[in-house]
Amino acid sequence: MLIKDFYKVVEVAVDELNIVAAISLNKNHEVYKGHFPDQPVVPGVIQLQIIKEILENHMEKKLLMSNLIQVKYLIPILPGNYPQLLVSISKKNTDEKSIRIDAFIGIDDVVFSKAKLAFKF
Repeated sequence: MLIKDFYKVVEVAVDELNIVAAISLNKNHEVYKGHFPDQPVVPGVIQLQIIKEILENHMEKKLLMSNLIQVKYLIPILPGNYPQLLVSISKKNTDEKSIRIDAFIGIDDVVFSKAKLAFKF
């Protein structure tokens, strides 16, 4: 993991094309001292890293993000308000050297961020 102790995977559900992971955030992590001290927000780059790490764990391969096709941050993730989130990943295209996914981070009916990403392995 890039950021030690930032989050923990609580539960994972997998089928042929989808991965859904429930994660819990460490609301006291030191990254929030700089992002932002008075109003902690999960940084966008960390959201992408969480998606990558969950996919790597599932595929049991190291991945290199090769293309950010589209990324939208819709609502800030405030760790004190949302201690647990769902990370949903749908595999779109896979060949022997790469994979393309659609992913979102949310909880219940709220979507915080969504992304279309490509990775090489």
